[in-house]
Amino acid sequence: MSPSTRAWLLLVVTLLLGIVLGVLGGGALQERRRATLEDIRRPGGFAEHLRDVIRPTSDSQWNAIRPLIEANARRNQEMRRAQDDAMRATLDSLKAALMPMLDAAQRERLARFVPRRPGGGPPGSRGGRPDGPRGPREGPDGGPPGGPEPPPGGSPPPGE
Repeated sequence: MSPSTRAWLLLVVTLLLGIVLGVLGGGALQERRRATLEDIRRPGGFAEHLRDVIRPTSDSQWNAIRPLIEANARRNQEMRRAQDDAMRATLDSLKAALMPMLDAAQRERLARFVPRRPGGGPPGSRGGRPDGPRGPREGPDGGPPGGPEPPPGGSPPPGE
């Protein structure tokens, strides 16, 4: 094998290894951040997280700062709920405005994307959508959920 071929092969292998490590490392980092956020959002999680960050030097110090942290956690939760309610209201308005302009398949896909959650759903429910935040990745036929997408222009494919 010539030195030039060896150099190209080494370059390609290095590039592929970098891509694989980047994808795997990025996914692991994202999962770790998601788990930390879920821990913080659970009841008492914010206070525990701040305790780990601050590392109080004594129980008396922790007992002095804990009420402040817990009061802040309650305010944060109230603000998050208010923001969720406001976002739900704007999505509901958008959905109502779009419905008359959509065909049945489009309305079904929109209903799956913006489901109606009584009471806003439990915290961390991911919008009540099945299979994560964006719903199922595939329909029963292996294609997009809700069947094949109509071509631009809105007419269905031949045979439908």
